[in-house]
Amino acid sequence: MLAYLSGKLVAAMPGQIVVKLPAGMGYLVNVTTNRSFYQNEAVELFVLEIIRDDRTELFGFETLEEKNWCDKLMKVSGVGPKSAANIVFSLGVSTITDALRMGDPKAFAEVKGLGGKTAKKIVLELKGETTDLLGMDERMDHTSNFTAEYVDTLSGLGYKRGEIVSSISKLKKDGKWIETDIVETVRAGLKELGRG
Repeated sequence: MLAYLSGKLVAAMPGQIVVKLPAGMGYLVNVTTNRSFYQNEAVELFVLEIIRDDRTELFGFETLEEKNWCDKLMKVSGVGPKSAANIVFSLGVSTITDALRMGDPKAFAEVKGLGGKTAKKIVLELKGETTDLLGMDERMDHTSNFTAEYVDTLSGLGYKRGEIVSSISKLKKDGKWIETDIVETVRAGLKELGRG
């Protein structure tokens, strides 16, 4: 089974790219629409290969952690490969783990094509998965308290949980998640949410 691709990007469409291997063969891969891919760009992807009777589909992830989360999501009844990949592509690992840790199905429900019932099932079945990935030490306790304070503050300002969880992911990605300064982090979050 195909698990990894490394080559040159020769074509890009919304949500799909064609990766040409050094040997000359090209693979059509489903990818996130949250980043831009460029002609002749060197591409390395961890791949989920789904073989059906009528076709084979490939879903490409930039990190092994993303691929592993896709595998975990597929174990939830009602979540197929395309839905699982779409969740990872739409939310990212950080938002997924934050939503699970907070027991928040709304973040998942906002993913296109995913219903509220399935979102609740994901939280119910996968909440324990974050323990192995994040660890349960004093720092984690501090992180949970800080995250809870951030969520409570923005909830009090009228923001939806899904929006808040997404802002956490963006702040962490941009290096603006400062766990020693809740005021500055909330300020950065408000800017991210368009009210700063």
